[in-house]
Amino acid sequence: MAVIAAYRPGPALRENIAGIARQVSRVVVVDDGSPAGSEELFAELRAEGVTVVTQPSNKGIAAALNAGIAHAREESEPDYFLTFDQDSLPGPGYVAAAVDTCRRAQLAGLRVGFISASSYSGHPIPVRGSVAGFVRAFDPMQSGFLIPRATLDEIGLFDEGLFIDGVDSEYTMRTRSAGLEVLVGDGCEIQHDLGQREPAVLLGRPVRIMGRDISYNYHSPGRVYYICRNGTALSLRYVRKDPQWVFRRLIEEAKAHTLRLAFSRGRGKLVRAAVSGFRDAVCGGTGPIPPALGEKLNR
Repeated sequence: MAVIAAYRPGPALRENIAGIARQVSRVVVVDDGSPAGSEELFAELRAEGVTVVTQPSNKGIAAALNAGIAHAREESEPDYFLTFDQDSLPGPGYVAAAVDTCRRAQLAGLRVGFISASSYSGHPIPVRGSVAGFVRAFDPMQSGFLIPRATLDEIGLFDEGLFIDGVDSEYTMRTRSAGLEVLVGDGCEIQHDLGQREPAVLLGRPVRIMGRDISYNYHSPGRVYYICRNGTALSLRYVRKDPQWVFRRLIEEAKAHTLRLAFSRGRGKLVRAAVSGFRDAVCGGTGPIPPALGEKLNR
């Protein structure tokens, strides 16, 4: 059974649903409080037999996935739950390969927490060694998680307090902390929108290092707030349990922040968003961005 979190989706959602539906018994789409303009698409999906759960407001991707899982469990108890973003299209045989990886690992004596994708749009995910011949994922993206029902029973649902960024990282670390394995599915490839990639430009000229053009992922100030707040919160939460994971993750985040703040447009707002995120993490902030801050960053 698959759950897709959707917010203001485009027409590609229908194609992605079709690709997923060919591999699972059921698809549940959760409309996470999309603004006006999305009603027609969701109505069409319902008419085509797709189950659509509507959230009254945008509560974040964790809440959307949790709502979809809860809805599915009210009607049946699937052995596995798959979670997807609206812009993800798994390759043919994705689900069968993920289930096969899970079952083989269990037969090998491993306690499997969940299976992740092996690559996104041709980019292999970072890994963290192996166990019994199975590759461990380092910090996988949520889209493509194959979660056995037993995992949900043992460790629960996604952390809704994180709202957006870090939801997958928190679930990964909570799974590992429970003594369960987070493994890469053999041949589990996904086509996925990897965000707004922009070239690094200095004084009007592209920045090149060792013959390679440098680029970075642009994010809005609001998104930078969540990245900084939730990333810091997770570092504080898990630094004692798994300092190696925290240190490696901090290095990757530092590189991304350096490029973003050095070359992005509107750097002043990005800096303000980052500082606010770090501050709120230390103070224990959760949930949506504070409304006053969000308004200032969007001006």
